[in-house]
Amino acid sequence: MRKELFCSLFCFVPVSVLPENSRRPDLLRLSYDDYRAAPAIANSDLSRLRDALNGRPPRSTSSSNALSLGTAFHTALLEPDLYEPAQPGINDTLVWWLVDGVKLNPDLNALLQAGTAEPSCIFTEPTTNTLCKLRADLVVDQPGQPYTVIDFKTTLARDYNHFLAQCSGYDYDRQAAFYSDALHADRFLLVGVQKVEPFQVFTVEVSPHMLAEGRAKYLRLLKLLQPDAEVPSYLTETVREVANHLGQTPEE
Repeated sequence: MRKELFCSLFCFVPVSVLPENSRRPDLLRLSYDDYRAAPAIANSDLSRLRDALNGRPPRSTSSSNALSLGTAFHTALLEPDLYEPAQPGINDTLVWWLVDGVKLNPDLNALLQAGTAEPSCIFTEPTTNTLCKLRADLVVDQPGQPYTVIDFKTTLARDYNHFLAQCSGYDYDRQAAFYSDALHADRFLLVGVQKVEPFQVFTVEVSPHMLAEGRAKYLRLLKLLQPDAEVPSYLTETVREVANHLGQTPEE
């Protein structure tokens, strides 16, 4: 049953044909510092605005253990040559155990081998005419195959259905729509990697319904950042504070 479900994620995906007057934006090889310095709005900025609107305090710029583990895992999986062992608070054995768990899945390993890790992109979101940016975990662009964007998440989800629920609750659907729309992707895969036993891997192909919900989320937030946006007076200062830090929020 599990194998049949997984095969359904990777088989018979239609390959989109872009209109003649449309093209995918270029993927750029930027250092993380150069990416951060680009004066454009990232998905992480939208998270900062969401949190501010909901009255949540800003995330600390100092790395929590959970964030550090996620960052270490992403580096080990996607840019292993840059991995620095023996970092404070990081269990290197656990990090590489999580990496091995992903690579033991033949379908995910094939995508890792074929894809481009950590590409950046600068683009204009057409509905709001807003300059935006993204930095994807992995993009797979192979002739005759669906243009695929993959994002890896460390998770405490108990099972597949729990992780699927987190995809909406944590606004992973917004990220999927933001990236997919920018890159004209045929599919977006969210891969949840359990960071506790039994260290399972959950792959969610983001559905059209999830993308529509995520698109509504990012457009609402982008529209609030427009100079002529009608913002309730009690939110004006919050929106202004977030706008002053646009492009400087660490990637999620």
